[in-house]
Amino acid sequence: MIKKYKRIVPENLWNRLARNLVYDAKQLLLYCGIRLPQVKSDDPDSDYQAMVDHFTHGTTYGIIQDPITRRIHFEPEYIQNIIDLATRFDFPVYDNSFGPGGIAGYIVEGDEPNVKLKSPELNDILKQAIIAKNNEMPFSYVCVRQISKFEVEQFGVMTRIFDGPAFFNVSTPEGVDEAERYHRDGHYIITIHSIFESPLLFTVQEKLEIFIDCVSRQIPVMLVSQPFSGQNAPMTPYGLALITFSEFLAAMALAYSINPQTKVVNGSFPTMCTAGRKPELKIGSVVHNFVNFLIAYTSRLLDIASVQSGCTIEGSKHENTILDTDYQTVRAMILWENLFEGWHMLRHTYGFLSDLACFSFEKALDDIIALRHIQSLDENGISAILANNVRLNRDYHRAMEIYQNPTLIFNREQDTLLNVIVETVENFGGDFGRHDHTLKNIPQEWF
Repeated sequence: MIKKYKRIVPENLWNRLARNLVYDAKQLLLYCGIRLPQVKSDDPDSDYQAMVDHFTHGTTYGIIQDPITRRIHFEPEYIQNIIDLATRFDFPVYDNSFGPGGIAGYIVEGDEPNVKLKSPELNDILKQAIIAKNNEMPFSYVCVRQISKFEVEQFGVMTRIFDGPAFFNVSTPEGVDEAERYHRDGHYIITIHSIFESPLLFTVQEKLEIFIDCVSRQIPVMLVSQPFSGQNAPMTPYGLALITFSEFLAAMALAYSINPQTKVVNGSFPTMCTAGRKPELKIGSVVHNFVNFLIAYTSRLLDIASVQSGCTIEGSKHENTILDTDYQTVRAMILWENLFEGWHMLRHTYGFLSDLACFSFEKALDDIIALRHIQSLDENGISAILANNVRLNRDYHRAMEIYQNPTLIFNREQDTLLNVIVETVENFGGDFGRHDHTLKNIPQEWF
C-alpha cells in the first residue's frame, strides 16, 4: 500500500540499535550458548547426542558442543555466514503486511455476561480461511493448541479456500508428510516450530525431531520463541529483545546446518509482562509493540522474512471504545500503520482476547473494519482521529518520542546485560525473577 503521508524516520538510530542487537546476540550465543536438558536416569535415549551430532556435523567448527557444560556454542563468524545466506526476496508477502494469527486455544461465543468457550473445530478453520480470503489478507495462519487431532485435515480445509502463503502447526510425522505434499503441489506452506524453551534451552526431543524432518525435506519453517520479561528473560525491553533474537539466530543456524536451502521466517514473540509469581501479560502495551518492532526491524535490515505480534489487547473483555473496537487494538494499528517503518509481516491483527488464549469471530470483523479504515486515511485523517481522543493523542505522541529516540526504552546495558543473562542461566535456572537486575528495572509506567 502506498503511503499518503511522509515523515522523518530516524533510521540511523534504529540501524545502530539493530546492529547492536545482532552483535550482542552473537556474543551471547558464543559465551552462553544453548543448554541441553539434563539426562533422565530412566531414559538413556534422552541425551540428545544424536541430534547434536546432526547439527554440528560439517559446520567446520561453527557450532561447537561443550560436553562438560552440556552447551552448544556458536562462533560469531558462523552466525554471520548464516545471516549472509538468508534472503526473503522470493517470499510472497510484501512489507508492512497485516495478517491473521492463529485461531487460539478457544473460540468465544456470545456476549457478556453469557460468554461461552468452545474448542476449535475444522469449521472454525474454514471460517478463518474465508475471512482471510474475503478481506484479501496477505497470508493465513492456523495454529491451534487443541487442533492436533485435525493436523492432517487443516491443510485441505485452509488451502481449498485461501491460496496464499499459509502458516501451519505440525507436531506429528503425519503432519509433516501432509505439509510436504501440499508444498510439493505448489502451495506456499510454512510450518511452525519452537525448538527452544527460554532462556536458551533445547526443548523436548519430539519437537526437535519434527523440526529436523521439515528442514530436511526443505519445507519452509517459522522459528518461534516466546520469552517473558522478568520471568525467563530480562525485565528490560532490550534484554527481552536480546534473548528473543539470540534464540532465533541459533534456531536459524541449526536449520541451515541441516539444509542450507531452508527458507526461514523469524516468528519470535518477545512478550512483555510484569515480574513476580503472578505475572500479568502486557501484550497490548506500547512497549510490547516496540519490542516486537525492534525484532522486525532488525530482521528486515538483515533481509530475513519476519512475522511479529501486534494489535493485541490485555484481558478477555472486548469493548467497543474507538472505531467500534478495543482501544489497544486501534492504538497498535495506528502505530504499525502510521509510525513504524521497516517491518515485514504482522500477525494477531484481529480477533484475539484473553492474552491470545481466545479468538472471537465477531471481534475479528470489527478489528478488520477498523484496520481498513485506518489504512484508508491520509495524514489529516490520522490527525483527526488523534485530535478526537485525548488518551490516544497522548499515547501516540509519547510513542513518537520513543520512535525518534529509541534509547528512551532500549538501554543496551553493554557492560552488564550479558553477565546478567549468564549468571541467571547458571545460578538461577533461567529464572530472571530471582536476579536483582529484575527488581532494579521494574518499570514505573506501562503505556
